[in-house]
Amino acid sequence: MTSGPDGVMLAPMKTSRAERAEVLGAALKAARQQAGLGMEEVAERLEMPVEVLARVERGVMVPTISTLTRLCVILKLDPDTLPDLPEMSD
Repeated sequence: MTSGPDGVMLAPMKTSRAERAEVLGAALKAARQQAGLGMEEVAERLEMPVEVLARVERGVMVPTISTLTRLCVILKLDPDTLPDLPEMSD
């Protein structure tokens, strides 16, 4: 349980793996845009096809921990600010 802004204890929200993947992807996309980087540039620095990065940003695909770590470095993003990662199985 976590506490809300008013100190009231909140039950963790139940969300599907797909919903969590979409939230993570949206956060990564927003961070990339805020950093002023294009998808092509980030994909090139990750040494992956731009289509794969697009799938991550759309929440269709969850990045590996290694890729996520590299993304955080490239985007100068604190991993603790990211939404909860989807678990491998629900």
